Amino acid sequence: MLRTKKILSALMLTFCSASLSLLLVNCNGSGFELADTCFNDGGDPLFSYAWHLANCGQAGVSRTGGTSGMDLNLRATWSAGILGNGVKVRVSDDGLENTHEDLKGNFQTVALRSRDYSLSATPTPNSSVWTSATAQPFNCPNANPNLSAYDDHGTAVAGLIAAVGGNGVGSRGVAPKAQLSIANLLSCKIAQTDDMLIDQATGTDFDILNMSWGVDQNKKPVVNTTYESQLRYAVTNYRSGKGAILVKAAGNFLATECNDTAFDGISDNETVCIGNSNFDGDNTNPYQIMVGALNAKGIASSYSSPGANLWISGFGGEFGYSSPAMVTTDRTGCANGFSYTGASNLLSFENGASPNANCNYTATFNGTSSAAPTISGVAALLLEANPNLTWRDVKYILAKTADPVDYVTTGSIPHPRAKYVSIPTGYSWELPWRTNGAGFKFQNWYGFGKVNVDAAVALAKSYASTLGTYHESAWANFTGLNLVVPANSAAGETSTVTISAADQNVKIESVQIRLEVTTTDISDLAIELTSPSGMRSIVVNMHNSLKELDNYTNEVFLTNAFYQERSTGLWTLKVISGGSSATITSWGIRFTGVK
Repeated sequence: MLRTKKILSALMLTFCSASLSLLLVNCNGSGFELADTCFNDGGDPLFSYAWHLANCGQAGVSRTGGTSGMDLNLRATWSAGILGNGVKVRVSDDGLENTHEDLKGNFQTVALRSRDYSLSATPTPNSSVWTSATAQPFNCPNANPNLSAYDDHGTAVAGLIAAVGGNGVGSRGVAPKAQLSIANLLSCKIAQTDDMLIDQATGTDFDILNMSWGVDQNKKPVVNTTYESQLRYAVTNYRSGKGAILVKAAGNFLATECNDTAFDGISDNETVCIGNSNFDGDNTNPYQIMVGALNAKGIASSYSSPGANLWISGFGGEFGYSSPAMVTTDRTGCANGFSYTGASNLLSFENGASPNANCNYTATFNGTSSAAPTISGVAALLLEANPNLTWRDVKYILAKTADPVDYVTTGSIPHPRAKYVSIPTGYSWELPWRTNGAGFKFQNWYGFGKVNVDAAVALAKSYASTLGTYHESAWANFTGLNLVVPANSAAGETSTVTISAADQNVKIESVQIRLEVTTTDISDLAIELTSPSGMRSIVVNMHNSLKELDNYTNEVFLTNAFYQERSTGLWTLKVISGGSSATITSWGIRFTGVK
């Protein structure tokens, strides 16, 4: 049975023809200079609020602004007329208001055969009845949100990807000429099943799939192997074999309650637990682009889940009050959506005040739910710049051109109430930026860094892939171990293995590990992997949200830290305990890349 998916807005941590011409101007209106990072509004009255597109340090509706220049850096791309023309983006979410004034111009109107996910009182998501949607493609007979009080999320996500540019209303998306469709996975009237999860990634009517959802990151990861197989099929078969681009939100669980307890806002007197994007089993496969969130200052957003499985960082903002969130499309009118009459006493924008008198937009949307669609929009720009790019090419280009930003201080835990957590003397809870043996910089809060659109598109234009034929190695398993991890010791215990050229000589694109470890509380344990080059990856951080859960029993985790290194040589698994002792009984490793 499909676990309930959570929409990843940080405000809702526990919820279920002609090229657009842009005139470059100085922030103060005095004219364009090379050092400037701002545009005029181009016919979009809310553009000045969209700091992720052009950051001048503006505060928008917030009390403070961000850091000038900390944005997507897409000025040259847009000025060249690359706007996502002809690229199809499917939004996997809770419905999309296809009649919205700033979305309807980009909503697809082609026919699509789709499962009949009924909107009746008793939905039949497993029905074998297939219908033809003659007006628009979606996985429900109606693309619009299904419930008046909920189902606001997809409309906001879609606006960040492809709100129409230069139409005199709202702002614009990162790819303002891309085509939108909806896979209605999360509406409150849609019964969630494994079939639903698989169907949202099924079909050839899209180039990019945006998935701004996930599960709570305070449980051991559970992998749905059927769904994972469908993702693999999508990246190896769609787009005439070049593969769909799958973009996934990393999660909003940097600070969360411990071990599956209900979220109550984390009261001031309780110890916070630190989540990890690898604790969501849907995030541990190599087929997706896992996205972390940045705020308007260009550092990791206060909620963004860290993890060795991150690939890139987009923009998600903060909460919109003391510092900017994201301005995007909202449900039409002041009766529904995030912005509605009586919505907020703090932000008049959310309450129907000018320039949002009709409540068609919101200035409080955030989360990795926001960061993922900014990357989906970037992917659309890349595919327009070079339609021959494969899914792996897109990942390579993003990694190659990303900008390292702020880094975590060695030894720190990123939350004020982490003072209640002790770390063994001499051990670092997290690592700063490190450069691997292939020259790629990586850090668990950011993946390969902040996306740089102009650099990525410039590379894409002239790019000819040298990645080679994709390969997934078999699992190399090491069993029958009895390695004792000492209690509360930075020394830990290690298990080493030499990968030979004759066995699994792979130019790495991802590494997965599988663990069997016995202990009374796995949250005490840090799990590290070190490659033959000496590159070290903390795959699981010590003192995490898996509090009081015992034993790892073949859980799978993903790390991207070794991208483009060679697999041959000595690999070291290390387990360190900040509490009780543990025993490593077996582990496995698997590589994807080019053999």
